[in-house]
Amino acid sequence: MLKKILILLLLAVNLMLAYQLYSGPGSITAYLENRAAYEELQKQNRHVVSENKLLSTQIKHLRQNETYIEDAVRKEMNYVREDEVIYFFPE
Repeated sequence: MLKKILILLLLAVNLMLAYQLYSGPGSITAYLENRAAYEELQKQNRHVVSENKLLSTQIKHLRQNETYIEDAVRKEMNYVREDEVIYFFPE
């Protein structure tokens, strides 16, 4: 009789543990969702780090290179030199 009670008790504990394994905040599905979110954040982080490196390089060039500054201003603000002629073509 004691053996049957012990087996039933262990079975109940086993069912509780199995339930917690497959549902709830510490479950396998929650782990898989968190892992997918973590991988997405890692991907975004790598993108931001590479963008920061590019921006740091541009800042370095802007601080040190006069021709880079001139090219940047001409490209972004459509500036021209005094001796240049601009031609506009209708679209």
